[in-house]
Order: sequence, then C-alpha cells, then structure tokens
Amino acid sequence: MKTILHILFFEWKTLWRSNTLKVLLLVVFGAGIYGIYFGKFEIDKQEDRISQVQKYERQQFDSLLVWAKLDTSIINNKEKYQKAVSPTGFGWSKHFTYYLTHESSATAGLCLGQRDLFPVYYGFNVTDLARQVNTGELANPMKLLTGNFDLSYVFVFLFPLLVVALFYNLYAGEKEGGTLSLLQSQSTSLRTILFGKGLLRLLIVWGLATILLILGFLLQGIAFGATGQLFLRWSLIVLGYCLIWTILMGVIVWFRQRSALSAMLGLGVWLIFTLITPAMLNLFLLANEPLPNRSQMIHTLRTMNDQNWEHPKSYVLDKFYPDNPQFNDGDTTDFYKWYYASFTLLDKEAKVMNDEFEKQIKKRNSLIEKWEWLAPAAIVHEKLSELSSTDRDSHLAFMKDVRAYHQGLKDLYYARIFSGDQFTIKDLQTLKKQL
Repeated sequence: MKTILHILFFEWKTLWRSNTLKVLLLVVFGAGIYGIYFGKFEIDKQEDRISQVQKYERQQFDSLLVWAKLDTSIINNKEKYQKAVSPTGFGWSKHFTYYLTHESSATAGLCLGQRDLFPVYYGFNVTDLARQVNTGELANPMKLLTGNFDLSYVFVFLFPLLVVALFYNLYAGEKEGGTLSLLQSQSTSLRTILFGKGLLRLLIVWGLATILLILGFLLQGIAFGATGQLFLRWSLIVLGYCLIWTILMGVIVWFRQRSALSAMLGLGVWLIFTLITPAMLNLFLLANEPLPNRSQMIHTLRTMNDQNWEHPKSYVLDKFYPDNPQFNDGDTTDFYKWYYASFTLLDKEAKVMNDEFEKQIKKRNSLIEKWEWLAPAAIVHEKLSELSSTDRDSHLAFMKDVRAYHQGLKDLYYARIFSGDQFTIKDLQTLKKQL
C-alpha cells in the first residue's frame, strides 16, 4: 500500500507539470459547466412556458366565475353569462381550454432526455382528445438532429475521450521516453507501477466527474439532504461508466503498442461504442421492427374528424348510446348530442390505432433490450434519463394522466350536455379545483 501511495504521489507531480493535463481537465470541466448551464436554461424555459399557460388558464377561469354571477337583465351581460354556464359554449368560441403540464424532476436539467422531443404540456377541450394531442409538431427538427448538450452528454461522450487521452501512453510513454528500462530495474514490479499510474489517472477522472456532479446538483438548486440517494445513484452510474472505459484502455495498453497506435485504438473503440454501434443497432431495428408511421396515424385522425360531419345524427348516436347508457334518453335528433357523441366515437377509434402504435413500440423496445449491451453509451444515457424522469416511459405516464384528466372533464360536461342542464357556480368551482 505504501508503494502505491508513493507511485501516486510522484506520478501526480509528473502529470501536473505537464500543461497537457491542465488543458484537458480545463476543456472537459468547461464543457461540463456549459452542459449544466444549458440544461438549466432549457428546463427554466420549459417551466416558464408551463407557468404562463397555468396563469392564463387561471385567469380565463376566474373570468368564467365572474361571468356566471352577472345580472342577465343587462343585455351586454348575456353573452358572457352564456359562455360561463353553457357546457356547449357560446358562438364560435365554444370551449374553454384546459392545460395539463408535465412537471420536471429535480435532475431534469442534468439529463434532458426526451423532454426536448415530447411536449411538456397539452392544451385541450372536451372534444376529441386524440386529434388535439397528436396533430401538433413534436419538436424543432434542428434540435432533433443535433440533440442537447447537457451534463449527461458530457459524461457519456466526452469523458471516454478524457480516459483515452490519459491512458493511451501509459506504457508506451515510458518506452518512447527511454525510462522503461529504469522502471524495470526497480524492486517494484512494472505491473505494480503501471497499476499505480493507471489508478491515479482513474482517480483524476472520477474526481472531475464528482466535482461536476456536485456543481450540477448545486447549480440546479437540488437539495442534497432530500436527494442524497439520487446523487448516489447518479454517481454510481457515471463512475462505473468511467471505470468501464478505464478497463477498455487497460486492455489496449496491455498489448504494449506504440502510443500513436494505442491512441488510434482508443479512439476507434470510442467511435464503435458511442457512434457506430448505436447507428448500426438503429438500422437493425428499422429492418426488423420498423418505426410506426405516426404521420399516417395523424392523417387518418384528421380524415376521420372531417368525416364526422357527414354521418347522420341517428347513425352516430346509435353507436354512442350502447357504450354510454347513462346518457341514453332515446333522442337521436339533437345537434349537440350528435356533435359531442361523434367526438367520443372518434376517440374510441383513435384508441384502437394508438394501442396498435404502442404495441409496435413495445415490440421494438423488447428487441432493443436484447442488443443494447452493444451500445454502453446508450445504456448509460437511458439509465440517467430514467433517474431524471425524462425518458419515454415518463412521457407515457404523463399521457395516461392526460387521458384520465380529459375523461373526468367529459364526465362532468357530458352529464350537463345530455341532460340539457347548465353549469352551476358549484360546478365551475369544482372544475377550478382541478386546474
């Protein structure tokens, strides 16, 4: 143990005299700080949009509560009163828009995951949900092409390069510098010396990763007391990932090749595991489990919505009533009953398509799980996304909440629409509590 400590001490002095190490650490540290800043900037921007729509929603609903108490003996008050108490709306501005937001987790800014791909809030009314949540643009195409430079990106893609830069000349540097024979003449074995030199380099990488993680948590405003376990899990994943790359470089060094060749081999391994393998895996998936055509589903939904206006009232309501017997009063001529029943049927048909879409996605994910071990970078990013609740499963859970929320609104609205009743102040107060 004493020998290892001596090796660590003198190797640190040797490395620190070199400006190369300082530049490497400064570049990676700077990239990490930028990743932290960019992730926080993106999350703050999303939360600002969420705050704006929530404020707008409250303001609009407060107006409805005021309008519902207006004196309708005054002509100018009648339109506002009808907008407030009528479940079918008034005029062409028919429906109040409700918003459901996908709140960010504590570490979402450290790993944006797919929060840049999926919407962080949905605005919808009591008509068909499928068309409202599926017909918008998912994201900026340029963002989808380039991705986001957050802290997880630094850990997954840049830290392996730091490991390569620190380890490629671990053995060859001594040989090419003419000091190898001197090391071999020492009482300590060459293997022990190389182990000590490699251990110091690993500790440097781990130290920088830990510093960036601590800064990431602090600058994101994450309390360590409440998220100590979360920090530990982040640390284990990141430090374990760095250890894997250290072992890979150790294998390359073990072949005792020239430093230039070792560096090229290290960069080759980095290209294979971070870029080439994920790309090849994606091509394999496309060939065996093609990605469902979402554009076709959206087009179908739009076509179905247009066709709704062509169906006779009796045709729509005869299909609607068996599934919704609580609303069945035998009336197949009322416009509003036909109008809202048609949207329910549209959602029912869209659910069949969406279930098939999700089934294909699950089959694709099952295939990914069999081969993802070939792309360790993708595995690490996926695990960090899961910890940050920015993965696809988190979005699917959010969509489940959206559907449940929309169904709750429909139950309240449809009960009034099919009975011909208006909203009471109590009904509006109940709706406001759900905002």
